[in-house]
Amino acid sequence: MIPQLITRDHILKAVARIRQDGVPRNRISRRYCLVHDGRRFPPKYTISVAHEVATGRPLPPDEFSGGAESNRFLGNRGFKVIRCDLGDSSSNVAVTSVSASPKARKCLDGPRPTKSKSRDGQNPSTRHSQSCAECKVRIQELLERIYGKCLRNQSFGWKTDLAAYEGTPIYSTLRDIVQALETNRGFEFKRFAKSRKLAPCDYWVPDPGFILEFDERQHFTGPRRRALSSYPDDQPLGFSRERWMNLCEQHDAKDNHPVYRDEQRAWYDALRDLVPSVEGLQPTVRLYAGDSSWCLLDPDSAEDRQRFLELTQGACSTPAPVILQGTDASAPTPSALRVALVFPEIDGQKRDPVPTRDWFAGETVDFVLFPETYINLDRQDIDRIGSLKRLACELNVPLLVGVRDSRRETIRRLDPDGSDARLYTKHSTAGKVAFAMQDWRASDRLRTFELCGVTAGATICHDHYLGLLPRYLAKSGASLWVNPSYDNVVDLKWSSVLRLRAVENRFFALCTLNDDVKKRSRTHPFGFSPEGREIWARRAGSTHKKRLSECTKPRSVYIADLDIEMVGGPVPWDRIPRADNLPRPKPRRDQKDKPRKPVRIALRENQPAVFGYRDWQTQTELGRSVETRCGSVYVGMVPAERILDAASCFRVIDRARQKRCAPIIWNHWDSLPTDSARLATLMLGRAIECCAPIVISDRHRIHELVELGNNNKFPVRRTIDESGEAIVDIGYAWSLNSAFKPVIKCLEKDMRQVALDRYRSLANSRDGTRRE
Repeated sequence: MIPQLITRDHILKAVARIRQDGVPRNRISRRYCLVHDGRRFPPKYTISVAHEVATGRPLPPDEFSGGAESNRFLGNRGFKVIRCDLGDSSSNVAVTSVSASPKARKCLDGPRPTKSKSRDGQNPSTRHSQSCAECKVRIQELLERIYGKCLRNQSFGWKTDLAAYEGTPIYSTLRDIVQALETNRGFEFKRFAKSRKLAPCDYWVPDPGFILEFDERQHFTGPRRRALSSYPDDQPLGFSRERWMNLCEQHDAKDNHPVYRDEQRAWYDALRDLVPSVEGLQPTVRLYAGDSSWCLLDPDSAEDRQRFLELTQGACSTPAPVILQGTDASAPTPSALRVALVFPEIDGQKRDPVPTRDWFAGETVDFVLFPETYINLDRQDIDRIGSLKRLACELNVPLLVGVRDSRRETIRRLDPDGSDARLYTKHSTAGKVAFAMQDWRASDRLRTFELCGVTAGATICHDHYLGLLPRYLAKSGASLWVNPSYDNVVDLKWSSVLRLRAVENRFFALCTLNDDVKKRSRTHPFGFSPEGREIWARRAGSTHKKRLSECTKPRSVYIADLDIEMVGGPVPWDRIPRADNLPRPKPRRDQKDKPRKPVRIALRENQPAVFGYRDWQTQTELGRSVETRCGSVYVGMVPAERILDAASCFRVIDRARQKRCAPIIWNHWDSLPTDSARLATLMLGRAIECCAPIVISDRHRIHELVELGNNNKFPVRRTIDESGEAIVDIGYAWSLNSAFKPVIKCLEKDMRQVALDRYRSLANSRDGTRRE
């Protein structure tokens, strides 16, 4: 619900601020626009900023609704809201900016973009804003990568009343600050220190124990400068007091809603600067939002982590606080492996020419990965093979190339010396799959190979759904897994499964493919680190890095550096991205959605339970089948970290198939190892792979339920009821028949059971723990 305290004046202030700072990419409106002075603004984001103008705190988007609620709220305050997804060329309203597609114009709801070439020479983009939400997410990821743990919006319960600090070493300083703020514009202290407790900080790093604040331009005001000038010269700070005072003079920001807002913000900032010294904490670190496009830093790059530390230290007094040294060490270490991902374009039957040495712009790489079926021997691609062999010789590195030959799809390795070796044969969605080979043995068909001293393994395209294949490769020692695909895939499904594979097997996962210009949706290469974070890359010849999901320019070679030291070891649970922070937020379903086949689940006496025909039935550690009003279900228990073992999950859906039940995989912990939203990130991929709902609980409550939302295997997170019960929709719980469908649909009937038995054998192969 939108607080009624937001007035028309607050909204006008918000509009002015948005015109100056721009709109974060994830807050762009896709359906409605607020029209003011010939410009368009996103209604929901405008309300959020207006709430910050009124109270000092942005209204989180999950606390109110867009569409009808936001539009009605703005209309009641005299603003005009229109639909903006129709691309009405007759409109006399000046559109601030439009999308690249002429077929579906969308309001980007911000100031007109500044057209300038990016550093990698790609298309012009909009001006970066200090309010960029991605910057704040990236800072958390960098802090987690460097220090191990970082919490946002941590509250310490510190009092805002001056009297609370009587008898402390900072009392006299705080008293001077209060006097300076009261004399600034005549507002009494009790008026601007209204809150009893200090609001949560931006970031809290428990070890070594410091607060980090991310200051946007509204923090640099006249009252803030007065407060800073009252600090003692020997006061320990994690930022440069002189520079912050200069920034206050430079910006001289003003926020008069409420009228005392600048004094209030200056007082609260002073408390965050000074109270840590009497609470036994390290000095508060402050970053200036305008110092960098923080969202462009890659948390998995040692070079970018070092740059982050340098940017942070650059804002500090000399000498820099010891807390900024980090656990990462101060000097970046060179990556152990540099890979080139070829991202070609196809147009129907037309294909890009084979890359030449010029495509690599003089870059030195360790190997090159090409898409699936890059060479089609059924079309006599002899010339392309010759060109690739010359390229391997010129670059003096091996090429991994997808090849189609007599309906069988393989990956071949072309070496600089002219040798050619078959590395892998596809196990699904091919004319002839490896499982059907008479001499199939895992030791022969799932072999690892060496790339510059790094052990690697390979599968192709839909094979990544078969989790036991990459699991076998990981148990064989693979630190790198490549899974080239053919063309435009469903981003949500591919990224969810590939991320899961990287984390559960503790290796790097890479996928490149062709971009088919005839298809509606665009695509990009994929890559994930063992921590589940997206790999960053740059175009050959460029220094500008970005996430692979943003590397969308076809006919390119993208260069990625892989720090092999990240491979193996225990799962770093707190570094896995939260599902809420992924580039493409995953949809949630609340209890009002009507499932096709609802089954009630809950914790009963701290044990997982399913509601049958008349009563609750508690589950055992081995799992059991339950007859419900919507059919038979088999609930398989997968304890704690075993949920990251593909074999354990395969056994559940295998037993469900044998019992002819719909499967439910229940992951039960004594205590969750991290935020449940991080576990949900991985379970998006598990639900797709197993075609089964995934339940995550501990001894107290159900935390997450991830299930398929439609026939196209799109995963969704269902909101858990406050009572602790949840509704599982078994309408899309298809068990092993569907999970294994990409394989059996390509086989003769007499081979289907053979193939399944061969795949089943992998569940017990090399069934040890991942090497440390």
